[in-house]
Amino acid sequence: MRPLGTTLVSGILLCALAAIGARTGVVTQGVALAVCAAVFLGILALIAVASASPGLALFGPTISRVPGAAAVALTFDDGPLPETTPRILEALGDRHRATFFLLADRAAAHPELTRAIAERHEIALHGASHHPWLTVMSPTRGAAELAEARARLEALAGRPVTRFRPPFGAVSPRVYASARRAGLELVWCSVRTRDGGPLPDGELARRVARAGPGDIVLLHDGREPTAALLPELLASLEARSLRSDTVEALCQA
Repeated sequence: MRPLGTTLVSGILLCALAAIGARTGVVTQGVALAVCAAVFLGILALIAVASASPGLALFGPTISRVPGAAAVALTFDDGPLPETTPRILEALGDRHRATFFLLADRAAAHPELTRAIAERHEIALHGASHHPWLTVMSPTRGAAELAEARARLEALAGRPVTRFRPPFGAVSPRVYASARRAGLELVWCSVRTRDGGPLPDGELARRVARAGPGDIVLLHDGREPTAALLPELLASLEARSLRSDTVEALCQA
């Protein structure tokens, strides 16, 4: 049973014991109500944390790090975008590889960039478009959307797509069920750079410097600071005798 499921069962049992205690006079009704309220609020808090933190894997299996791997996996969300994708590919060059979590709609709008990425790098899915509604969609509807987006990406890239990172990192049991039915495994990260928003000077480099062998680093395509700093970030990895490879390669090592 998943940790969240275990917690739910434990909470229900605790509430049941409190109710029995109140009925038999072991505890007062007020104490029993307080216990149940605390359990309810605790479960709500845990669900909120789990929904925003895929790396905890409370709703289902998630690849966030690959212990034993020799390389680092740089991953790029939200592309492809003509303003930054070519520069990212140029910086990666022949020495480094990465995993690109693409939006199917953007990939269809820029098929040449999608094919350019697929020539050397791993293509993965970030959704049809960048929306959070998979968290509340029925698994049937969610799986249909993901399967359609996956098929479009595979047709554009000419290679299988087997991994998915949910937009915003928002998850729920329905997201996991949808991905599983669509034949996709969820990937998150062990180093979240938060480059999707403004960062102080030097902060992105400091965050990437935390990455070691087996880590999965979350970066964003479409972010000018990230594209501009990528050569420096890669050089810092090389200075530590590290290189970037795909999530797929790390998992197969």
